[in-house]
Amino acid sequence: MNKEEKTALIKFLVIYMLSATILISIIAFLYYKKEIVSIEDKCSMEMTNAALMIEKELMHAQMEGLTYEFNPPTDNLHVGLFDKNGNALYSNLESKSVLFSAKAYKNNTHEFHIDTLDMPVFGIKYIVIEGQEGFRERFKLLALISVVFVISLIFVGIIGYFLTRLLIAPIKERMEKLNAFIKDSSHDLNTPISALMMSVSSLKNKEKIEPRVLNHITISTKLISQIYNSLSYIAFNDRDVYMDEEFDLKEVANECVRFFEDIAGTKGNSLHVSLQSTLVFMDKSRIQKLINNLLSNAIKYSYANTVIEVKLQERVLSIKDRGIGISKENQKSIFNRYERKSSEQGGFGIGLDIVNSVCKTYDIEIWIESVVGEGSTFFLRFPVKD
Repeated sequence: MNKEEKTALIKFLVIYMLSATILISIIAFLYYKKEIVSIEDKCSMEMTNAALMIEKELMHAQMEGLTYEFNPPTDNLHVGLFDKNGNALYSNLESKSVLFSAKAYKNNTHEFHIDTLDMPVFGIKYIVIEGQEGFRERFKLLALISVVFVISLIFVGIIGYFLTRLLIAPIKERMEKLNAFIKDSSHDLNTPISALMMSVSSLKNKEKIEPRVLNHITISTKLISQIYNSLSYIAFNDRDVYMDEEFDLKEVANECVRFFEDIAGTKGNSLHVSLQSTLVFMDKSRIQKLINNLLSNAIKYSYANTVIEVKLQERVLSIKDRGIGISKENQKSIFNRYERKSSEQGGFGIGLDIVNSVCKTYDIEIWIESVVGEGSTFFLRFPVKD
């Protein structure tokens, strides 16, 4: 992972984790508030029931004429029985002071419920219930929320990391293809440019130009022109203005074949042509680029000293080469930009992307028949003009 990818990963994770932290915090806070209400209601109910139970025992002892015996609850509650002056008659409270004017309250350590009797019983006016269960439950709740919060952040962080890697993966793959594209373009441009420079140098001190040198210049110029046309189509296709017109596809195909005859000859390849007059209504320059790229690929991937067949019959244009062929698996992806059938042959991997783009624009049906090691045939079915 390079520096830019690491920076992007860190930035995405920071934003992702910050957003996730805020969201989880809001959820945790709402859950805490809800549970606190539930805990307070539960504790209040327990303390109220304990006070009512003691009041019931007092009333029962008074009605039966019995002596009241103070039996503090065995659970987490403490009880204090006070007279009307606030003096403790029976008590196991942990707190030293009690606020008798309130029905329920809490301090920093305890919660209190005060039941005031209308008529004192055995001199008892106030029944005070003291407890700490609410504090303990709050502590447990906070501990649980904290643990879940940390685990959730760790889980979200892990998911965020892998999600980021997943999102960066296609970008990384794209960058690798772009880097390979730049390297290949430099190599492919360097070959014809070097040939041009050598040819020009050899002409400086000669009065008569040799046909061989002229042929080198012609071929190199055509190669550069083809490369430029492909690159300009990719770069400016969305800006260029095209004009559809009616023309004979046979004438355009013948022009393209003549353009590539010299290039094919450098490998000992020949172009056999059988073209039927076919009228189409399209942009001529786009169709030229389409045929040029198919012919360029046919020459590039053909074996040396073989024949490339170009046919146009019944609105179907076919270009057949005898070369390395394309596997079934690769046939699904060769129309993707920067995809190449062979890394050994060079090229940009944009030719078939241009072909596919033009075909989609004009609803031209395209399909391939290929056998690995024997060659490939590209078929284009041109639609009938409406």
